[in-house]
Amino acid sequence: MEQKEGFISARVQRSFPLHTTFTPKFLGLPQNILRAGNASNYGEGVIIGMIDSGIKYDHPSFSDKGMPPPPARWRGRCDFNGKQTCNNKLIGARSFVSTARGIDLPWEEAYHGSHTSGIAAGCPVEGANVFGQANGTATGIAPRAHVAMYKACAVSCYDGDLLAAIDAAIDDGVDLLSISIGPESPFPFYYDVIALGAFRAIQKGIFVSCSAGNDGPYPSTVTNDAPWILTVGASTIDREIRATVKLGNNVELHGQSLFQPKDFHPRQPLPIVHPAAISNNESAAVCEKGSLKNIDVKGKIVICHMGQLRIEDKGKEVKDNGGAAMIVFNEQDDGYTTLATANVLPASHISYKDGLVLKNYLISTQSPTATISFQGTLIGKSQPAPQMASFSSRGPSTQSRGILKPDIVGPGLNILSAWGVSIDEATNPFNVISGTSMSCPHLSGVAALIKSAHPDWSPAAIKSAILTTAYTADLNGNPISTEQNVSATVFDRGSGHVHTLRALNPGLVYDIEPDDYIPYLCGLGYSEQQVRYIVQRKVNCSTPTLIPGAQLNYPTFSMVLGAGDQMTYTRTVTNVGRPFSTYISKVLSPQGVAVKVMPSVIRFKDLNDKASYTVTFTRLENVTRSSIIGQGSLVWNSIGDDGYKVVSTIAVVFV
Repeated sequence: MEQKEGFISARVQRSFPLHTTFTPKFLGLPQNILRAGNASNYGEGVIIGMIDSGIKYDHPSFSDKGMPPPPARWRGRCDFNGKQTCNNKLIGARSFVSTARGIDLPWEEAYHGSHTSGIAAGCPVEGANVFGQANGTATGIAPRAHVAMYKACAVSCYDGDLLAAIDAAIDDGVDLLSISIGPESPFPFYYDVIALGAFRAIQKGIFVSCSAGNDGPYPSTVTNDAPWILTVGASTIDREIRATVKLGNNVELHGQSLFQPKDFHPRQPLPIVHPAAISNNESAAVCEKGSLKNIDVKGKIVICHMGQLRIEDKGKEVKDNGGAAMIVFNEQDDGYTTLATANVLPASHISYKDGLVLKNYLISTQSPTATISFQGTLIGKSQPAPQMASFSSRGPSTQSRGILKPDIVGPGLNILSAWGVSIDEATNPFNVISGTSMSCPHLSGVAALIKSAHPDWSPAAIKSAILTTAYTADLNGNPISTEQNVSATVFDRGSGHVHTLRALNPGLVYDIEPDDYIPYLCGLGYSEQQVRYIVQRKVNCSTPTLIPGAQLNYPTFSMVLGAGDQMTYTRTVTNVGRPFSTYISKVLSPQGVAVKVMPSVIRFKDLNDKASYTVTFTRLENVTRSSIIGQGSLVWNSIGDDGYKVVSTIAVVFV
């Protein structure tokens, strides 16, 4: 094959996993979007290409009522077996999944693609709920944007199908790609089909948003970490679907459950059984299938450890063996992250801290009892929000320490959106699920709003607008925290949580042309052939063209500093705010690092004018640090009434 003309590379095919009403309001949408100068139009005229598992074409979230026709540049097609099933909302649907019968139809099988598409650009559907919970009008972040589905996954996703789907979306004329899929572990960019496909996309001016992965809260688990991709982590919202456990000693433990039965009113508290205390079998502790058949759970509340098994599957095992209800409590690593799931019996998922309270109660009494009451959907009563979801993969990046990843976080826990089948006998199926798969399309929708408002902006400019306007405090004004209720680091939350309205009007942007990545890729130590795999043309990695990752014109700074190290990097910003504007720098230095900005004041005469500055980072000697990492920020504040605040996050690893 290598001898054939046009051959680039070949590799063994791999499998990739899917990363899987209220969030528009949580993001300040849609009721506030028109305050941004009437510029966004809810994403009108923008085409979002969804690389996913197919779509339920007849779901009301994809109705085209009031939608304009697709832009004239659209070249895609609808492959639902010749039926007229696409419309002005769902303007295209193609499949790249092979079956024994040939190429599959783009119909939804895993129910993942309908959910992500609804989050990004679903049209408003009134009365959306599951079991009556999270009730409201379900709408995507960019409800006037068009959707095109490229089915690359059934149960799993194979890299050949993924790359074919991405290539087709590019050729069809999409403006953005939303990819809630990723490898199980990071790969070098030249060996990562999503990174390869995404680079071809940005060469065509197409923005790419990807999920960061669901392998948190452990460090260096982030995937989809190429700098030309927006890498999105997951955080919480201030909505809770509460299920309260009341112990026999009257202590109440607040958990969550999507299933909220109205007929669960035992006359007296029920006895509790804890299989982990009875059996040394780990499968019984997590209530795996078949593990409870020799344990007396009939008529009792069964306690199940979280583990890796789906909560719904635990509940089925409990119910099949006669259990009356279930309490699931977190392992320590999951902390305060609790899931609202569609349980098959009365249940509550409680935090690790409350799990300790529960276990202490079991030890303290010979006949422990409890009951569960259901309070429904509560707003503003939960843990601090936004807070990092425990599963959200964390940095630093293993592939490029000079680029801070994840880039940003957005809502990804207990998110309601379209579903392929009804789980509660509703006419219009919805479901509540969690994952960075859900946070990614939130940011894809935000990018669509920006693209609609600024159609000439490059993918890098859109990313810059999102990153430099993010916020790092929760709704109570405290620093965004992790699932353990401690302050999140930059390697947990990146630049912070997306601030939609500010991102529409950022003042300054850091732009990057596709060819600017070539010296960066050479600087990673890639061979010229490996760089060619990415950029699809011959390159020259001669020494003068090499740059370290932190020298890329990225909106954040990330570096490794050893004893006595001093690093100087250059950045160039473009004025997209107002003419005749002046910005003054303000630095919050990482502990143990001196930061100097030259010049400290930059001025612009016209829109689209550019200005460059340098930043020197010097590791200070004999400074006691509380951590092996340092974090801070460089802020450019505008003078005048416009109030622009352009923030570049600083991340340091000390060695």
